Amino acid sequence: MSTPATHETGSGDYTLFDVEERVLRDAEEMVRKLDEVARGVRDLAEAYRRSYREQSRLVRLSDRMQEELQEANQGLTAQADELRDLNSVLRTEIEERERLAMELQRLATIDELTGLFGRRHFMHLAERELARRHRTRGPVTAVMLDLDRFKHINDSHGHAVGDTVLRAMGEVLRGALRTLDLAGRLGGEEFAVLLPDTPLTCGQHIAERLREATAVCAVGLPDGGTVTFTASFGVAEHEPDESLDSLLHRADNALYEAKRTGRNRVVTAAPVTGGAA
Repeated sequence: MSTPATHETGSGDYTLFDVEERVLRDAEEMVRKLDEVARGVRDLAEAYRRSYREQSRLVRLSDRMQEELQEANQGLTAQADELRDLNSVLRTEIEERERLAMELQRLATIDELTGLFGRRHFMHLAERELARRHRTRGPVTAVMLDLDRFKHINDSHGHAVGDTVLRAMGEVLRGALRTLDLAGRLGGEEFAVLLPDTPLTCGQHIAERLREATAVCAVGLPDGGTVTFTASFGVAEHEPDESLDSLLHRADNALYEAKRTGRNRVVTAAPVTGGAA
């Protein structure tokens, strides 16, 4: 077995084996460092892969959320459109209900043919006026009137002409009375007027003016001719604590007296005897 070669130096002797050992150590250190670098690269690559996978997952999640948001927005838009349509339908229905309510109210208070108060509303307003009269003790006069021979007009010229006559009577009353006066169609060709703050003599003059205006009124016929008509009137002044029914009944009795004595005239009712009705 040969002995390793030796070299002499100023600091001492060392062998070739020592050099090889040092080279090996340096090589091992380099390999170790390379392994560390490789591990770092692998860790970095793995972190990159994890980051990439996470970013891909987030991108997919974002895309899915965007799709869901878009679908939700489309659904909300459709719902908003549907709500607008429903609101429009509801608004139209409310307006129609209000119109019908107003029409029903009008029909309940106004006689459609003549434009005067209907019987029920006239009686309601007349009762209220008499209640006021009980407090103020002001005079109130009632006038009942009925068209003369109205059945003959209907039989001779038809109900359409009869309706025109009734409308004309309504126009006469509206044109001759004050805004505070009450005028109503009680039914058929019978009308009633209540004159607040009006004593009997003034009520007689008003009834006479209405009679004259009625007598000169003429309505057209389908053949080009005209038809005239008259009315009979009964007048009664309200007495203290007298009921509306009693007042109208006395005026109605005077009206039928006007009919009995020749029509187209004004008759005044006698005062209540034996106290108020």
